[in-house]
Amino acid sequence: MTTYLRDNDERSSDVERPARCAYKHVFDADDETGADESPSVWRCPHPASGAADRCLFHRPVGETRTAAVTEALRETIADPERPSAFVGGSFERIDLAGLTLADDAPLDFRGAMVKGDIDLRDAALEGPLRLDRVSVGGAVCMQRLDTLATVTCRSLQVGDRWVLCESRFGERFDATGFSAGAVVATEARFEGGATFRKGVVDDDVSVAEAQFGGPAWFSHTRLGGRLDLGNVACDRRLSLAHCRVRENIVAASATVDDGLSLEHLTVDGELDATRLTVDGGIDATSAGFGGRVDCTGLTARDGTVDFTHSAFDGPVSFDNATVEGRALRFRSARFESGAASFVRATVTGGLDLSDAVCSADSPVRVVETTVGGSVVCDHARFGDEVFCSGVRVARDVDFSDCTVGSLVFGVEIEGRLDFAYTHVTDAAAFGDTVVRGPARFTSARFDADPTLTEATLGDTVAAYDMSVEHAGGQ
Repeated sequence: MTTYLRDNDERSSDVERPARCAYKHVFDADDETGADESPSVWRCPHPASGAADRCLFHRPVGETRTAAVTEALRETIADPERPSAFVGGSFERIDLAGLTLADDAPLDFRGAMVKGDIDLRDAALEGPLRLDRVSVGGAVCMQRLDTLATVTCRSLQVGDRWVLCESRFGERFDATGFSAGAVVATEARFEGGATFRKGVVDDDVSVAEAQFGGPAWFSHTRLGGRLDLGNVACDRRLSLAHCRVRENIVAASATVDDGLSLEHLTVDGELDATRLTVDGGIDATSAGFGGRVDCTGLTARDGTVDFTHSAFDGPVSFDNATVEGRALRFRSARFESGAASFVRATVTGGLDLSDAVCSADSPVRVVETTVGGSVVCDHARFGDEVFCSGVRVARDVDFSDCTVGSLVFGVEIEGRLDFAYTHVTDAAAFGDTVVRGPARFTSARFDADPTLTEATLGDTVAAYDMSVEHAGGQ
């Protein structure tokens, strides 16, 4: 029987043992080491192979047979007396498909080089799996992998696809700094949450129908393709902050229970967030969207939905959205092309468009929408039409110091209306407007006669220096 000795083993010198593998792995400051290791150097515990000074797992790939290495690898892992540590190993491929490992000791491949694939399909592991800084020329296949302990894949490099479909990870999954051709994790279960931060993916990432029991972090990751989060369920926070996505993001019918972070997100394509449900608010400040943003049927509770300083290069829809938090906010946002639509939306707090800029190609439509707080649009610039019909506001409307192309203002306001210093460059219609509090039109300018048909002003009206300047000065 082969005997494995640690460096500090003090057994009698007459114990027969084979020569130990001469490989040593020097960790740098970014590597993590276990409690039983030197802070900077790991020495292979496996016996040397034949006349060589290294074991099968550390000899150059060209000097070994793949089948022999696979057989030795499986035998070593299956033997509880042998350490399952292969740090810095060299493999043609790693085939552990279907492996069941009841031992809770770590399975450690940190720093390994794999020319082909890693196959962990249908494997079951009770101990930690460590793939930090592993370089894989082919694919990493983890379909239906079942793990009970932590899985770390920090700085894992995958030349082809990384597939995690229908896998279960019982504790935290950490892939910070990874890179891959594509990632497919549909229907995976990350019971302790997952980190895919600072990653680089050449093509698509799909985690559709995945479940995250802890926080899900994708922040600072760059995707060359599409990100699919459709029907994802997150029990904690989901973060896409500072991500760059070259194509579309799909988050349709996803549920997030502790807030959604989209700050500084850049999406070159579309965002499909139809029927998205978020508890805890959405932070999308300073985000950029190159295509359509579709939040039709969005439900957001217990927080602010905040797009302050964000830029929209395509149409925006919050039709049938329900925002039950403090506010739906677009302060200093830019709308470059396509309509911004709020049809039959419900906002229990305020609607804030102060300092927003809408181009001549971006009309704003607010129809049959209810706002439980105030609507604030002061200092906004609307280059096209603002169309409001059947809108109900429980408090005030601040439309002061704005510039508007044309205006249809059918709004029922329980509080006051402030229209001071606003300039309407085309037609203005206040039909069906009801203002129960004071109304102020001080220094407002209209380039055409405003229509006040059926408007009801129930309190004082201040119209000092209001002017109507017809085109051509007539």
